[in-house]
Amino acid sequence: LLKTLGFLALAATPVVAGPSAPAPKNPIAPAPVNDDLGITASIGYDSNYVWRGINYGQHWVRSGVNGELLLVGGASEDGAGSTSLLWDVNYGSLAGDQDSFSPNIGTATGGVIKNTNSFQRLQLGAAISHDFGPAAVSFGYSYIHNMGSLSNGGGMNGFAGQGFGMNDIQQLTLGVNTNLGPINLASSANYDLVNGGWYFDLTAKSTIAVTDAISIVPHAGLGYGLNYNAGFTQASRNLVGGGGFVANSAAQGGISGWTALNVGIDFPIKLNSRATLTPYVAANLPMGPMKNLAKSTTSWPGTPVGGPATPFHSIVYYGVTLSVRF
Repeated sequence: LLKTLGFLALAATPVVAGPSAPAPKNPIAPAPVNDDLGITASIGYDSNYVWRGINYGQHWVRSGVNGELLLVGGASEDGAGSTSLLWDVNYGSLAGDQDSFSPNIGTATGGVIKNTNSFQRLQLGAAISHDFGPAAVSFGYSYIHNMGSLSNGGGMNGFAGQGFGMNDIQQLTLGVNTNLGPINLASSANYDLVNGGWYFDLTAKSTIAVTDAISIVPHAGLGYGLNYNAGFTQASRNLVGGGGFVANSAAQGGISGWTALNVGIDFPIKLNSRATLTPYVAANLPMGPMKNLAKSTTSWPGTPVGGPATPFHSIVYYGVTLSVRF
């Protein structure tokens, strides 16, 4: 009996696993290390550079870097939402100097001014964004430096006085971003500290997944200007608004009213976990006072050569962007 009880006690004693103990059948994988720096670099090409309803020219080549730095991560702690610093650096140039403002200028000026002018743009921006849950609100500042002969007058200043071209732009931006079901809505109000004038926009887009790697993203944007001048000098606004070199009272300020409707479709393709290739096609449709600028710029003084109306015409354009996240 004692031997039997001793055997049962030994059998009930748990066995301590030694070096040769078998591994569990379903081991728990270690949590992946988050090595994402929150930075995205991109390069791209656009058949036309369209910005806020204006077609600046053909064959725009661009590059950029943007990032997000989390400052306060309250969403998972106390429900207060997260606060982040958003920043971006972008540079673009018209390849071949095929701007939309200069065609036929050479004919009108007897060859004094070229029919093409160069244009480059450097943009630096930063904003503080807070995610409230239903919507994210941001407030930021951006500096836009315009370069090239289109910006500095392209010979116009030597031909017909001084002051033609473009100024740099410094703007304050208040933005709101939210989702309504499958539709993402974003809106912003922008004030130019240097040139004056407001620009408002509203964009909507939706992502339709085709496969795990391919999506279709239709989008639409609507712009509204209040004394908006896109950074063009007063002399340039007189020229465009009046259809000639004589100052026109209607062009003394800027555009007030709807500027343009922009619609398009993006086709993002995930090449791997970090790289995405995004071809797109879009249409820019000027409206209201901006559409009327194409009618008023019908000729250069004394020569019916068409004038710089191309920037304000409706246009279908396309492009592609390669972006890599780090």
